This record gives sequence, C-alpha cells and structure tokens, in this order.
Amino acid sequence: MSHRHFTLVVTQTLVALSNTLANTFALIYLYKSGADYIQCSLFVLISVLVPTVLVAFASRPLVRNFGEAIETALLFLAAYYVALMFLDGWYLVLLPPILFGVYMAAFWVPYNALVMHVTSRKKRGAIVGVYFLIFPLVSTIAPLLGGLVIGASSYQVLFGIAAAISIANLVFVAGLKIFTTFRERIIVPELLQSLKIHLVGRLNIDLDLKGVDWRIKSALLAEGIQDGIFWIVVPLVSFEFAKNEVTLSGYLSLFAFWGAVMTVALGYLSDRLKDRAYIVRVGAAFGTVSVMFAAYAQSAEEYLSAMSMAFFWIAMIPSFLFTMLVDKLERFKRKGVLIREFFLDAGRCIGVLVVILTLLSGAGLGLTLTIAAIALASIIVVK
Repeated sequence: MSHRHFTLVVTQTLVALSNTLANTFALIYLYKSGADYIQCSLFVLISVLVPTVLVAFASRPLVRNFGEAIETALLFLAAYYVALMFLDGWYLVLLPPILFGVYMAAFWVPYNALVMHVTSRKKRGAIVGVYFLIFPLVSTIAPLLGGLVIGASSYQVLFGIAAAISIANLVFVAGLKIFTTFRERIIVPELLQSLKIHLVGRLNIDLDLKGVDWRIKSALLAEGIQDGIFWIVVPLVSFEFAKNEVTLSGYLSLFAFWGAVMTVALGYLSDRLKDRAYIVRVGAAFGTVSVMFAAYAQSAEEYLSAMSMAFFWIAMIPSFLFTMLVDKLERFKRKGVLIREFFLDAGRCIGVLVVILTLLSGAGLGLTLTIAAIALASIIVVK
C-alpha cells in the first residue's frame, strides 16, 4: 500500500472507529433520555440538512483548503461527542446534530476528492471497494465493544472514548501534516467552477450537473432516501427486538458483517467486467426484496435474517455508483464528488422527512422500510 493510500485509510479507519463505536448508539441514547421517535428523527434531519446546505454554499473553501477542512471536521466530530455527554432536553436534540452535520460535509467532500485523485480508472473499482469496506469491517467489531462499554459503565464513558479517538485522529492528521504532500498535486478548478452562486436580488444556486446521466443522479437520490430511512429505523427497530444495548450491538455487528462480505471481490470483478451498472442493479433488486421482508418481520429471527441479507445486497450499491459517476467524469473527478454528496444529502433529507411524516400519520416504522424498498427498486434503472 502506497503512503498516500495508507494515510487516507488510517484517517478513515479512526473516523469509522469513533462513529461505529459510539454514534451507532446515539439515537438509542436519545430515546432512553426521553426523546420520542419524532424527536429522534428531527435529530437525524438536522444532521443531514446541515451538510446539504454546506455542500451547496461552501464547497469552494472546503475543497480549496482540504487539509484545514478535514482537521476542522475532526474537531467538530469530537465536539459532537462531548455535546452528547453533557447536554439534555431539547439542547440534546438540536445542537449535537449541527456539529455532526458540519463534520459530514467538511470531512467527506474533501476526503472523497482525495480518494478519487489517487485512483486510476483501470483499478478504481477494487481500490474504492477497499475504502468502502472500512466502515462495514470496523462495524463488525466496534458496536460490540460499544455495547459492552455501555453495559459495564455508561453512555458518557462511551462518548468520551469516541471524542478521544477523534482528537487522536486530529493529532495524526494535523500533527504529522499528512496532507502536505497532497496540496501541490490537487488542482480542482473544475470543482470550484461547478458551483456558481449569484447574488442578484436573491440567492440562486446553479450546480453544474452536465455530463451525468439522469439515471445516475436519480439513483444517488434514491440511495440517499434509503440512507435517511435506515439511519433512523434500523437502530430503533433493532432495539425494539433486542431490548438492550448489548444485544443490539450484536444485531448491528451482524448486519455490518454481511455488508462487508464480498465488497472487495466484487470491486475487483467490476474492473474486469466493465459493467458496474449490472452489479448495482443486482444489488438493488435483491436489496428491495430483503428490505420488504424486514418491513413485515414478525419475530427477531425473521428481522435479523431479512435485514442481514438487505445489508449484504445494499453494500454492492454505494461504491459502484460512486465509481460509475467518476468514470463518466474522469477529467472532472472532484466535480463528481460534489454531485454525489449533494444528491446523497438531499436524498437523506427526503428519507428522514418520510419517516417523520409516517410517524405523524400514526403509521408504523414498517411502512418506512417499505418506502426504502421502493427507493431501492428505482435504482434498477441505472446504466
């Protein structure tokens, strides 16, 4: 592994460790602190609305100053966990997700731009597959550790550990100046030109979406809708079946395990078949069926089986959609990163709103999983 890939992998691994160790349980912490499902959904809505706005209005400084942006993101991530430790009531619902939302935009926009910069079209599927494997691989172990920490101590200790990991990551990034070698090589005029903001009477946003097929854009939006629903429903519904954090951690680790299986192998295969769209369609089709089964599961066993398969098939989608997008924008890869983040975040906002509206209507969370399945089914049109 080259030095460039090593530093990026270590940085993301530490982010994955802090998030899957502690943030996995954030909604459960809110729920046990007295928040209802709608307040939990509002928490997630704020956390995805903030990066949507930042991607639209602050992409220039995020990418131009990518090193500082990533360092700022890690600082905000640490502050997020500290806020979870000490806030309560509506402050707990409203303030921490703002911090988390800033981290999402400030970290992932420049980070993914760097990842695309150090990959070539020939081996992009396999290498991007490795990066997309980090979170599910860490998630097979970290939630188990998080559940044990909660059982043996408290949520405050868990969030304190996550904050410490984020600070350690900040020291690694800033103290060792790992992005210094990248700075002279990353030239991103196409990304800086892809967003034009005009102040003529009112604020208008003009995102340059040329060169990207509508099917890919709609697939990214659908992926975001499924994300937004899953980020709320999976931990809450899983907790309904699990009853306690230790058992919940086992559920979430099981889902992550199936999400990790075959990711790199499929990425390697896609580079040779040159038909990444076929893999995305297969994942979307079988993912749809699995999520539908999970939506109407009557027992913990049925839910675990269906959701495990859902995570397995859905894991085929993000890295290959991302790779397909960047392949079509080979000369403008960083613009592809911006387009992806914008549509994903917008879709997540829609997904969270779907959950809130469903809850307000009195329907159960099972209906939201059905809507997630429909969103997945729409990805089948991609090519």
